[in-house]
Amino acid sequence: MDKYEGLREKLSKQEFPCKYMFKFITSKENLPQLMPFFEDAEIRTKPSSKGTYISFTAVVIMISAEEIIQRYKSLAHVDGLISL
Repeated sequence: MDKYEGLREKLSKQEFPCKYMFKFITSKENLPQLMPFFEDAEIRTKPSSKGTYISFTAVVIMISAEEIIQRYKSLAHVDGLISL
């Protein structure tokens, strides 16, 4: 089973195009790796209380469920990235 199957099912109920919110927890060091994937996004970051992690939120207009899944897949190489 594809690990994105649950997401694909949830997105099948969504009308497109739509604003989609990508949310991640990552280290400050990973931010430069994320930014090129979200040049078209409204981005917000917030450090954790101890400053160990960063909450990264990007809102992007997406045109299909597959486009969303492809964006997640394109970030699979980023070590320590947690998708919410």
